[in-house]
Amino acid sequence: MDGRKEKRTPGTLRVLLSNGAQPVVAEYASIENVSSNGARVRTDRPWRPHSGVLIKSTSGEPLAHARVVYCQTLKGHAFALGLEFPAHTRDSRLPA
Repeated sequence: MDGRKEKRTPGTLRVLLSNGAQPVVAEYASIENVSSNGARVRTDRPWRPHSGVLIKSTSGEPLAHARVVYCQTLKGHAFALGLEFPAHTRDSRLPA
């Protein structure tokens, strides 16, 4: 396997994740890397695969809609989410 076809930009960006449902479940998270197709996000709670996520800036501005592809358990009660961006939903303020 040759790895990913698309370059991922590493770095840490604090964002707010929301499920968009009522009652709203939201938490602060850190984006570990991002591409135009998706991102890997570190969170404090598990998210269900295939669930929808709204990514907002820390000031509450919507940045992207995404779908949870995977939720990996990490050390220290943390989780890594693989997020997929549907076409044309990612804001240009997210690094690519």
